[in-house]
Amino acid sequence: MQEDKVRGLRAFTRLPLRLRQAIFAAGAYAVLLLICMLAVSPQQYDLRVGDVAPQTITASKDTVDEVTTERRRQAAADAVSPVYYKDDSIAEAVLADMETAFSELRAVRELGGQIRAAWEDEDEQFSEEDYAQATGLLTTLTLSTYQLRTLMNTDEADFENLYQSLTSATRTTLVSTIAEGQTGEAINNIQQIVAYNTRTDLWYNVAIPTLRAVLQPNMLIDQEATEENRQRAYDAVEPTVYKQDQNIVVKGDRVSAEQIAVLETLGLLRGNSVDVWLYVGLAAIVALILLAVWLFAMLVSPELLTSGTQALVVLLACVLTLLLSLLMGRYVGANAMPVILSALLVVSLIGARPALVANLLTTLLMAFLTFRAADLTTSQTISVLLMTSVAGTAAIILLRQNAARVYALVTGLICGVIEYAVLLFVSTVTTSELSGALAYGSQAAIGALTAAVLCVGLQPLLETAFNLVTPAKLIELASPNQPLLRRLMIEAPGTYQHSMIVANLAEAAAEEIGANALLARVGAYYHDIGKLVRPMYFKENQLGENPHDKTDPRVSTAILTEHTRDGVELARKHRLPEPIVDMICQHHGDTPVMYFYAKAVKQGGEEGVDIDDFRYEGPKPQSAEAAILMLADTVEAAVRSIQEPTQAKISQMIRKLVRGKMEDGQLDECTLTFRDIGHICNAFEKAMQGVFHQRIEYPNVDLRRAQKRAQQSRERQQNRERQQANKAAKSAPEGEAKGVAQPPKEEP
Repeated sequence: MQEDKVRGLRAFTRLPLRLRQAIFAAGAYAVLLLICMLAVSPQQYDLRVGDVAPQTITASKDTVDEVTTERRRQAAADAVSPVYYKDDSIAEAVLADMETAFSELRAVRELGGQIRAAWEDEDEQFSEEDYAQATGLLTTLTLSTYQLRTLMNTDEADFENLYQSLTSATRTTLVSTIAEGQTGEAINNIQQIVAYNTRTDLWYNVAIPTLRAVLQPNMLIDQEATEENRQRAYDAVEPTVYKQDQNIVVKGDRVSAEQIAVLETLGLLRGNSVDVWLYVGLAAIVALILLAVWLFAMLVSPELLTSGTQALVVLLACVLTLLLSLLMGRYVGANAMPVILSALLVVSLIGARPALVANLLTTLLMAFLTFRAADLTTSQTISVLLMTSVAGTAAIILLRQNAARVYALVTGLICGVIEYAVLLFVSTVTTSELSGALAYGSQAAIGALTAAVLCVGLQPLLETAFNLVTPAKLIELASPNQPLLRRLMIEAPGTYQHSMIVANLAEAAAEEIGANALLARVGAYYHDIGKLVRPMYFKENQLGENPHDKTDPRVSTAILTEHTRDGVELARKHRLPEPIVDMICQHHGDTPVMYFYAKAVKQGGEEGVDIDDFRYEGPKPQSAEAAILMLADTVEAAVRSIQEPTQAKISQMIRKLVRGKMEDGQLDECTLTFRDIGHICNAFEKAMQGVFHQRIEYPNVDLRRAQKRAQQSRERQQNRERQQANKAAKSAPEGEAKGVAQPPKEEP
């Protein structure tokens, strides 16, 4: 399983850089989009018109109540009065039609009079043939049987009176205009004028049908102007909008059709209701955020775009921060979110520049998600934005030089104070009540400390999972109890001593130019572990015969150059971090093994010997630390071979070796500058002084003889002291002589 994983990673690393970047970008986009979709997806409800709302439902975003808005707009449009224009020709046409109608009516009345005159019995009635004949006389209007009966029974005086009154009233009404759609009202007005002196049956059965047949409005509606006014009134009605967090349905109320429509628009109804535009906009926002972060990374940390491991760590740190922040924001409080977790993790695991990129990504996503998913107000969203950006940047500054786990907790406390201050200052701008701000500030401090604790807990896991180089990891690898270093000390003691000296040189040079001194030292410890495979083929480990004396130069070269590949295999087997593996692989670059090249030339002549056959596989050093290791390795091996070394000889040799590496192009692919190379040479000279410092010449002294002479000298001194004491005692008076203390007896 592990081997399959390694093979898969190696296959991925062999893909073109642009393709790898595209694959990673697509994966990162998919992961972040999924998190954002889960965070902003609204809860859906199973509701229908008339149901009682089980809870109060608020709008997830600003939305228009289309049903209510349409109803209000239509009402406004319907309330617009029509625009009329007068058509003078209609009055003449109406009066002419009335004359024609009355001519036909008169003929029917006269027919009725003739038929009645021919009756022999007064009770006789009109026959169906009579009605049919009368109907044939009418072309302008149509009358029913009972209407025809009334007309045919009307005498001439009543008929002419109706004609005169109705014609006069119609003319008067047309002068005062009849509006379109108001013909019925005009007929009522004429009735008020005419009906008082007209028989009721004659009015209803003859006059009204005649008016309905001939009367037309002479004030017509201007459809175009009216429609413009209606559209203007329709457009003037503002849409009914539910603002974000406004109640749509209140718990316990019955749900209306309008509310169902709003809920469906927002995608809050269970079933086929989906707010498509929400997810379209979300996808676009996430893409824009990633584009902004990518551009920022190009300026601040270009190496992040080429290192899959670093980019993956940044993505994972941001994802963890987002998920934990959303959970704590929902169940604890928005101000307690550990928003600086990504900055703390990345600066501790990778460095300050990638941490700035991670903090920007976290800031942009947190600002969006807290506003959209956590239902925060604008001021709270601004607080989250400032807390993430300001406190995250402060955490990076505080931890960039000291990534100790204890110091991470101290940084969390400091950032908690910063977040507290941010919330307090924002509150002074947005509210006059500061008591709540003090409580929120306490939550922010707890959130920052939580982020620091999580950082301390997660850092070792991520170090192991991604095999990262951190100060803690390097200190662990520098221990002499590490298996590889113990093997090197026992199986290849010469190489071990050589590695210790190279480590001192590399660390001094790295400190001089501001590179990672700890990485340079630890890389130097392990740079020659490949020699464990064949330790006796390397000069520093040989005590007697040199096997290369009886070996072909090309074979010897192959054995020596193989130690970089063997070292890489051992390093990966023991899961050494990749930067150290790179230093093992690159510390010789593709330099030639000049000793065996010269030996081959001496044996076969220059024409049959290609110097490229005697080079290491490379690649050339890619980082400043790898280049420093190459130079330190070269300098240590060469300077120790100087006979009677002096400061001038050491300095001359160091600069000659470094110049040779530069001329061979070994430093072309690293980040060192000419200024850096000068500082490195100076650091090497100072360090080598400690190795080859001058000592005084100790004389050859016989220690036993010196001790015997010292004993004899002490005895002579004691004898002199006794003689002087005896002489003084003899020359003194007797009383005083008795008081003279006797010298102690000499010990045998």
